[in-house]
Amino acid sequence: MEHSATPSGESFPRLYLKDADSESMDGCIVNYASEHYDLTMSLKDPLHPSFSVFLESLKRECTKRGLRFLLVHEAMVAETIEKIRIGKLSSGFHLDFFSLWHEANEPFAKLAQTIQDCGGKPINSPHRSRLFTDKAASHSELTKNNLGVPRSLILRQGLSEKTIRQMIVGFLSKKNSTWEGGLFLKKGNGFGNKGVTHIKTAVLEELIPQVQKVLASDPMDSYLLQEEVCCGYMQTNQGLTRPAYWRIIYCMGDFHAFWWKPAEYCAPEEKSYIPLEPSEIRTFRLQPLLDFAEELKELSGLDWFSTEICLHEKPAHSKHQIRSENGAMLPLVAIDYFNDQCDVHVQSQWHGAPPDLFVNTVVRRFAEHATSLSRMNKSRKAG
Repeated sequence: MEHSATPSGESFPRLYLKDADSESMDGCIVNYASEHYDLTMSLKDPLHPSFSVFLESLKRECTKRGLRFLLVHEAMVAETIEKIRIGKLSSGFHLDFFSLWHEANEPFAKLAQTIQDCGGKPINSPHRSRLFTDKAASHSELTKNNLGVPRSLILRQGLSEKTIRQMIVGFLSKKNSTWEGGLFLKKGNGFGNKGVTHIKTAVLEELIPQVQKVLASDPMDSYLLQEEVCCGYMQTNQGLTRPAYWRIIYCMGDFHAFWWKPAEYCAPEEKSYIPLEPSEIRTFRLQPLLDFAEELKELSGLDWFSTEICLHEKPAHSKHQIRSENGAMLPLVAIDYFNDQCDVHVQSQWHGAPPDLFVNTVVRRFAEHATSLSRMNKSRKAG
């Protein structure tokens, strides 16, 4: 038995079998005569309008580079998993856009795991996506590393009503004396604003019934009760007044930073995403913002994720801080820690989407990486 390097850099035992065209690997049968795709992508609804431009661009880039592309949607995911497992189909590089990592036997998560087990390379390791997209788990990791987070109470599954009440009483009694906002109750595995409840009261007899009702809606998930974070406003180099709130998207070696504002709070014709310019990073001394994002990347090991970070107007513990115009040091705080299924809708179609140029850039990056992995695979097989 010898070890052969996979595209991900990991090694697996190569077994010399009677059939020279196939090998057994981690419970999968790899048949080199099988149908191979250089780039696969999972998407629940293949006709979802938010992905139409991205998909067409990705297909064009694959055609240009001679790559084989396969879109795996809900109607075919189970069959695709089985074909990969028995060696009738293989994927070199996989983009995941729908896995619900916290759900047992969720098919798209199982697809990504099967691709990895059989020698392919998902954009993110399923294990790391599962860990870091769970807000309760990632909150603990950020706290341990002195990265700014909202003051939070983590409510896990199986707590009695009495225990929940005691925990909330303790949480409210320790709240910062300068805190005047409401509370947010977030599902540990919610995404896209799903599973977020804004609670505008801190009166115990009003708060506890609201919390208990939300927890009962999904007793299998963890929840975070968080103090509302208040951020100020800054003026961009274009003369626009924007919240001191940024969305940063990391894609395989490159950070893309934007002034960000939810679409529902934008004025008519206002864009949710406005690129953060290098000159603005210098003018407002925002390098700690990028340092924060860099630490999130190193901590998570994810190659494709977005995060939201804001400049808190109130004192908070954070190793990354920015000096305000009046000279005070203000903390940077992560609001949405990790999202491994980033927005690829385009701004030309909807004002709440990222710029078209950004989407085209990541499409090319994905195609380039698939090309690189394809060459490595061919070289390994030839060897």
